Amino acid sequence: MFPFRPGAFALVLGTLMLVACSSQAVVPQSQVPAVAADGTAEEIPGKTSAALGPEIVAAAGEAASIGFNNAAQVVTSDDGSQHFVYITERSTVWHYDPATGATPISSSSGRKSLTAIAAADGVLVVAWTEGTGGTESIRVSESKDGGKTWTAPSVLATGATGVSLAADGGTVVATWHRGSEQSADILFARRDPKTGTWSEPVQVDTSTAGPVWASVDISGNNVYVTWRDNRNGAYQVYLRRSTDGGKTWLTEQVVGAANTGDPTVCTGDNGVVWLAHHGKGKITVLRSTDGGATWGAGQTVGDGWSPRMSCDSEGNMILGWEQAEGMSARAATTKAAAYVTGTADGVLGKAQTLDEASGTTASVTIREDGYADAVWIHHPEGNDEALTGQLWRAVVEIS
Repeated sequence: MFPFRPGAFALVLGTLMLVACSSQAVVPQSQVPAVAADGTAEEIPGKTSAALGPEIVAAAGEAASIGFNNAAQVVTSDDGSQHFVYITERSTVWHYDPATGATPISSSSGRKSLTAIAAADGVLVVAWTEGTGGTESIRVSESKDGGKTWTAPSVLATGATGVSLAADGGTVVATWHRGSEQSADILFARRDPKTGTWSEPVQVDTSTAGPVWASVDISGNNVYVTWRDNRNGAYQVYLRRSTDGGKTWLTEQVVGAANTGDPTVCTGDNGVVWLAHHGKGKITVLRSTDGGATWGAGQTVGDGWSPRMSCDSEGNMILGWEQAEGMSARAATTKAAAYVTGTADGVLGKAQTLDEASGTTASVTIREDGYADAVWIHHPEGNDEALTGQLWRAVVEIS
């Protein structure tokens, strides 16, 4: 199976702060690699198997868009290379890898946000939300040469946003929501690895309210879709599983208490599944050892919002989020990009901070060599109103 998978990606405005406790290790500004006078910084090789960074991705300049937390994403392809997607000035979608640099994917006039990226056998797939004339749509583009060239963007769904992608082997799957937080549907589609065409979307939820912000992962024929749902009043986290690649779906499960939302999910090949969500300003992690049929008790790993998760084939995971105290990510004044790791047998590491001045959550992808990649937008110090920043990345060890 395809061993590297991002957990899932979708979304909310916000940013991050370190929890003030001795269990978290801060990376001070003094340890950030120096930037040359011309504004560039040394790039990190794509296949490095060692902890590195934080590091500025100089190719992105100073105009990487913040907006929603899915402004930047990273994935590891089957050859061990890292691939990044980000947006500048809310108008241009870019692909970046350390070997070939930055390549524009789309620069049409629509306003762009909420990126996602997946790496399947021989193909990279990037998706994003694009708003034109008051209507949002999800656009996709593909590359079969490692990101050097990209197909013209096509529309995957109209009246939709919050796309999440995942891949296993040659298969890429997508989920998103169509509608508003008052009335919406969670939809799912898969890409045919032979033809490159997408299946007709199917509705995953059975809600009559406003389910939104879905996340997806896949291992073989096992597909997991999770989202937040207000069918019973307060938002709760729901999960639905398929064991035949998304052709049919098992009964929905409630996996979060009242006032939880924006979940992320990832799975190994061995029945170990991880899920994380926020709720009342806390980040909570749950683990299943039977393919998502049952779940252990949740564990709080920090304060904040917008968790993003990735698993390797053995079920080890890394979780990134926007660290911020308080009940509102928008109201938080001190923010950071944070992460925690977990082993397949359920042992969580200590929460760590990547950047004390982040403008987005830390999006993550795990490798099969004991390391993981993270990417986020660094928010310029003293520029609270800015909607742009620097693209930063790091490589961290999975403990």
